[in-house]
Amino acid sequence: MTKRTVLTLNFSTEEIETLDLTLNDTRIDATLTPISIDLLDSVKERLTDINIVIVKLHTSDLKNTVLLETVQQNLFSLPIILVPNNELQTQGSHRYNADNIIDIRSFKPCFLLAKSIGREIKSQHNEYQLHQVRSQFKNETYRFDAFLKHTEDGVALIHEGQYWSSNAAYKRIFNIPAEENIIHSPVREFSSPTSCPTRGNLSKQNLNTSLESLPDETILSVLIQTRDGDSFITTIYKTHCFIDDKLCTQILIHNPDAWSNVEKGFTDLRSFDHETGLYNQRFSTEYINKEIDSEKPHGSLAFILIDDFRNIREQHGINYINDIVRSVGHVINQSCANSDILARYGDAVFTLFSSELSRSDFLLNCQQVLTDVNNSLFGDDSQYVKLTLSIGVSFIDPRVTASNQLISQADKACDKAGTAGGNQIHVFDSVTTPLTILFDEENNARLIRDSIEQNRLHPMYQPIVDLSQKSTENYAVLLRILDENKAHIGPDHFILTAEKTGYISQLDEWVLKNTIQQIKSASQQGLKRKFFISISSTTYRHNSFVETLMSELRLNNIDSSLLVFQINFSNVKTEPNILKKFTSVIKKETNCQIAFDQIGFSQITDKILKNYHVDYLKIDGTFSQNLVNNKESQDIIKNIIEITRRNDVKTIAKSVENANTLALLWNIGIDAVQGYFLQEPSDTMRFDFDLNH
Repeated sequence: MTKRTVLTLNFSTEEIETLDLTLNDTRIDATLTPISIDLLDSVKERLTDINIVIVKLHTSDLKNTVLLETVQQNLFSLPIILVPNNELQTQGSHRYNADNIIDIRSFKPCFLLAKSIGREIKSQHNEYQLHQVRSQFKNETYRFDAFLKHTEDGVALIHEGQYWSSNAAYKRIFNIPAEENIIHSPVREFSSPTSCPTRGNLSKQNLNTSLESLPDETILSVLIQTRDGDSFITTIYKTHCFIDDKLCTQILIHNPDAWSNVEKGFTDLRSFDHETGLYNQRFSTEYINKEIDSEKPHGSLAFILIDDFRNIREQHGINYINDIVRSVGHVINQSCANSDILARYGDAVFTLFSSELSRSDFLLNCQQVLTDVNNSLFGDDSQYVKLTLSIGVSFIDPRVTASNQLISQADKACDKAGTAGGNQIHVFDSVTTPLTILFDEENNARLIRDSIEQNRLHPMYQPIVDLSQKSTENYAVLLRILDENKAHIGPDHFILTAEKTGYISQLDEWVLKNTIQQIKSASQQGLKRKFFISISSTTYRHNSFVETLMSELRLNNIDSSLLVFQINFSNVKTEPNILKKFTSVIKKETNCQIAFDQIGFSQITDKILKNYHVDYLKIDGTFSQNLVNNKESQDIIKNIIEITRRNDVKTIAKSVENANTLALLWNIGIDAVQGYFLQEPSDTMRFDFDLNH
């Protein structure tokens, strides 16, 4: 038995020594820890180390009242034994009726007090063992259920000639329709009166012999016939077990195709998470990749994070944490369609993928998940907790080329939801959009229109620091909208609507004109400033933008190489010819520069860099996150740099948030960096580029 800690209050040294001797005589493995009443506050922080509290009362009722109030206030969750100094009076006894006061025992004879302590310690030990057994049982139940769900071997329980349960694989083996409910229906698959099959030659007479003819606990080779008349050789095993005090027959049938026929969708046991019984990260990414590579890819992905999970993990043991994760996974699973792929992606992270639901239905499903978790209690009898989720959603579109890109987008949206306080859904759209914004497009369109008409557009600037030269100041231009109170409205509240309504072209044109004025103003001050401005495919698709650009360049007479158009690299996949025409005109007619953004998810080739006249590659911020511990991200960046160097193209790493990442990027050979570690977006351009070289 683990040694227990008994906290003693108001006892003399001699009394503690006497009690300690008595505990040892009765073989109670406990440590007595004396403490004064004024130090109780310091004890609250280590309550998990204390098992029982012994309080000696005063002779004064008034002092006892104060003492008990202090004890209850600080030690309300611990069992308490009171030791009165003299016989307690009936009047005023209500003060000793608190739920956690488990006994009142005189100090003498001391062995009786020791018995009370021993009884409580033994009770706690038994409760702990019971909790351990229940946790182990729950763990094994989850693992067994996960096995039944994911194994391709058939398992069925039969009682008095009727099915009590079966897994999906059992139905597939016998070609029983998945939607058919066979529970409590007669067993048709083993109703033949033929004799038992043998290990020797098999004949048609041995097909699906009756259960009674099969020997118990013996592995047999048999010829199985399915409901549609097909037959194949496999092995079968029959045994008996008790379920709810009922004697049942358990049948196990091996599926010979289980490990080879991938086209039928079979999954081996490496594809699921043993703790939750859900699919794991490996299966989820492979499944999404398969959908992306299909002829008509379609799908929605939710990245689901348990809010404040780190704090919960710090306060509780591993069994409690595992119960929490399993329970949350179960609630999410109950809210999903059978065709959805729910996977445990990390400690407190799940991914939910659907290739069938429409985008709006998928978002409504995510909202249902959020609501169901909000309405549930998690934990056990030791402590129940309310939980919330942060959910990020991304959709497969022609620009998505791999599962890690789709997951990265959903992760970014989830991070945005968590940063905004959690318990909400955000949707990725180059930045991220709260779910509420998607359902309020009319108001958003009005907001954009009014901001354009009333000149309430506002640029922000974030420095891009070149690690090899300092003759030019580089800034990324980020657009904001000002509301009526001149407060900033971020792009996640208007970009998606702007792209859908076509207002994005007007916004892009405003940023273009404003940036040209900034270049002109800097040049007049003797400063060489280069600006990176994002441009939508909707904008460059029309010749009017190029005409406006050339007109503004002639009018302001600036160095056009200081203007860099930042284009999402995925546009190469969706509309290569239009993009190629645009970049060609830009380079030949204006001498402006081209940067491809969100690099790293698809392969970059020498041919792409030449065909699109690329000057910069901006590596997606996902690859900078946790870069020090992520060898795969390091290798991806190294491969990109290898290609860019032989093509005289510069690389920019985004989302650099700490010194270790910056140092590693420097060593890898990145050309420039951008991120909050250097400076967050600002209204002014006052960054000291010289200071950082």
